[in-house]
Formats: sequence, C-alpha cells, structure tokens
Amino acid sequence: MELILLRPLWLIALIPWLWQGWIRRRQPPLLAPAMQAYLLPASRPQRPWLWLATLPVILALSGPALRGELQQQPAAPLDIWLLDLSRSMTATDLKPDRATRVRWQLQQLLSRAKGERIALILYAGDAYLAMPPTRDHQALSLLLPDLRPDIMPLQGSNPARAVELAMKQIAPGEQARLLLITDDLTTNQMTQIAALWPCQQRLLCRGTQSARLDILLASSGQPAPMPAIPANELGFATRMPAQLPAPDSQAIAALANRLGGELQWLGNDVPRFAPLPTTTSALTPAPLDLGPWLLIPLLPLALLARVGARLMVVALMVGAQLLAPQDLQAAERGDLQAMQAYQQGDFEQAARTFNDPVWRGNAWYRAGAYRQAIAVYQEASSATAHYNRGNALLQLGEFAAAKEAYLAALALEPSHEDALYNLSLLQGGAAAAPDTSNSKQPEPSADQQATAMPLPPSPPVLLLEQRLRKEALRRDLIKVEEPW
Repeated sequence: MELILLRPLWLIALIPWLWQGWIRRRQPPLLAPAMQAYLLPASRPQRPWLWLATLPVILALSGPALRGELQQQPAAPLDIWLLDLSRSMTATDLKPDRATRVRWQLQQLLSRAKGERIALILYAGDAYLAMPPTRDHQALSLLLPDLRPDIMPLQGSNPARAVELAMKQIAPGEQARLLLITDDLTTNQMTQIAALWPCQQRLLCRGTQSARLDILLASSGQPAPMPAIPANELGFATRMPAQLPAPDSQAIAALANRLGGELQWLGNDVPRFAPLPTTTSALTPAPLDLGPWLLIPLLPLALLARVGARLMVVALMVGAQLLAPQDLQAAERGDLQAMQAYQQGDFEQAARTFNDPVWRGNAWYRAGAYRQAIAVYQEASSATAHYNRGNALLQLGEFAAAKEAYLAALALEPSHEDALYNLSLLQGGAAAAPDTSNSKQPEPSADQQATAMPLPPSPPVLLLEQRLRKEALRRDLIKVEEPW
C-alpha cells in the first residue's frame, strides 16, 4: 500500500493558513493586558482551536489515499487471422475451390476457440480490418460463410499490407499469433513480411514480446489451372499464364520458422499449431480516499462549540464537496475499468461496469447478447444509439425493426452515412426478395441442387462489402502485385 494525494493542489491553502497563524502570534497588543479590560469594550475571547480546525479540512481536501499494488491478471490470448481473398483462391485444385475449403477450415477452428480474442483481416490488392479483436465468435461465424474474392474492392496479392495492419492491432507488451491463410507467397512478399517483424528466430525472440507467424497453405502443392478472371480486372497488356505455379513450400516453411511459427497444409483435419501465447495485464485497484475520515474529529467540536451551527454548516459544505467528486471519480474509475475489460475482450464484465448506455450496449453486442444490447440502446436517444440498435436487430434477423431504427437515427442525423448505407441495403434486399409465403415452390432435384447458383450473401457480409469499398475509395492508389 502506498500513500498518495488525489488533489495535491489543495495544499496551497496551507500558505494563507500558516500566514494567519504567524500574524496571530507576532502582532503585539496596542494596550497592556491589565488596561484592556477597562478601556476596550467587551469582546469575545479568541478561539485558537478554530484556526487549528481548518488544518484537517485542508488536508481532507487534498485527498490523501491509499493505493494498492499492481495486480497481474491473465488476459485472453490474441489470435489474428489474415485471409487471402485474391482471385487465385478460386482455383479448383482443392475441391470445390481453395476459398471454400479455407472457409470450412476456419469454421472448425472457430468452433474450437475457447475464449481467445480473434481478429480477422482480409487482403487482396490491399488489406482491410474486417473484425477487430473480439470474443464475439458468433459475429465472426456470420461473416465466414460468405467471404469470397468478389467482396474485395481491389484485386491482387499484398500480404505485407495485411501483416502491417495486424501489427497495429497488437498493444505494446502484448503477445499474439498471426495466422496467415494463403495459397502462395513470392520471394518478394516473404522479404517484405520478414522486414516488418520486430524480432526473428526463436532463439533470439525467446523471452520477448514478439508475435509469431503461423502459415496455413491452401494448395495441393502442384501447379493448378488458372481460374477465370473477370475482364474488368485485366489490363490491356496482361498476359495470363496457363496455370498457377506450385508454392515454394520450403521457403515458406523457412519464413514461418524464422518468425517463430510453423507451416501446415490445408487438409481435412483441423491444423494443430502450437498453443496461443498468453499475456498478463497489470490492473491498478482504485485508491481508497481517506479525506472524509479526517473530518470526523471536527464533529464533536461542531456540537460543543458555541458557534456550532455555523461550524456545522461549514463542515457539511466541505463534506458535500468531498463526497460529490468522490462519486464522480468512482464513475470515472468504473468507466476506465470497463474500457480496460472491453479492450481485453471481456465484454460481459465491461457491459456490467460501463455507465454510458451506448458503450454498455456495445459491450453486450460484442458479447453476442443482442437482446440485452437492444434493451440498453433503448435507454439512449442519440443517433448512434438508434444506429447500433438497428445493427443488433439486423443480427437477429428482425429486418423491419432494424429499418425503423435506422430511420430513427436518420431523423436525428440526416447525414449519418452508415445508417444511409444500411437502410439502402435493407430496402434493396426487401425489394429483391419476392414474397413466397403464399406460394409453394417445388423442391429442386439433386441435379438442380448441384448446379444451383450460390445463395446471396447474408446482410452482415453485404454491409462489410460496402464498408470495404468505402474505405478503398478513401485510400491512395497502391501498386498491386499479382499472385502468379
């Protein structure tokens, strides 16, 4: 335990207090004490204890407090997935294609995840953060089935940008694992990735906080037929190779080992990498303010003094001044602890600690408790609260209620871009979906099911695609390397 001062500036009041005491002792009387009783009118006797009573008041206002020691608490491990969505992932050497097999594999990995925070980064010609670090595995599972190369605004292959973006998601002193899911890496790409790593080689990185890189290779290991490329993605001078080259597995495995991880091939079984690194976070307990306790000795003086009424008023005013900031500080400390829990992925604890209804709803949303998030969002009347409530309703499939929430957000803030986009997607999806409640459709045969077109993406993926395209428009044009 350590003694600290929460409001040390109040100690400046000791200067006039000491000056007043010095004046009281140094000022000589104008008349001799024997003559004062005859020549001066009767006056109240001086009360030196009143001057002394202000000392504990000043000390109480300075906020002496006891601060506890730092407590080490294990934090949820951080796992960042870097998913390659370039056109080469549509190659069919892995049936039905590489991208589909990867989605199946990631669903199995997600089902086995136990409490760790997972972030998802998509990359092709550029990299985008699709899901920040979160324990909301349900929200991630809603995105995975529809992640196709078609949603990427810029095609190509730029894994270095994905690694660079992943490094920004790692807090200082935090350990993490980067899982790169791709079908190939060129020599230039491997050089760029290695240059971004703060520490290399397991022997040199031992005892450090450097992240590790595991690579999941989605390829058969043999040259694969070149997938069809849309004409709008081909330049006039582009010469398409007949097939995709086989990946240099030895060089890729050497890169993974150099960066503290390992290489595994995509197969039918779930890959078994080394356990995720664990991180401990230091939590500082809230200090115990001892200021109000210093006022307790003044209470008997206030009751026994002749001018006790006035002194009692002063004591009550000081006590109110101390207690009101104490409540405010407690609220601020609660929000600070809630934000720490939110950033560490403990969304349920954050939801129980936050005072702001929007942040409390965000925490319930991240925890996957959409009903509770909706109830909390209804406590606020801001455009952000209505917009977030619409997103929660959208996750539950209540599209009509989500539309009303977006309209409520736009009524308060007509220029809310995200609400406008989500509302346009809902209206477009409602217009495109025919009403089949009163008509019975024939069941498709097995041949028809085999040749049927894939189902349209779910609303979360449509929103993600719109967000990626908006973000791509705000970025500068970069040089894109093709994956072949």
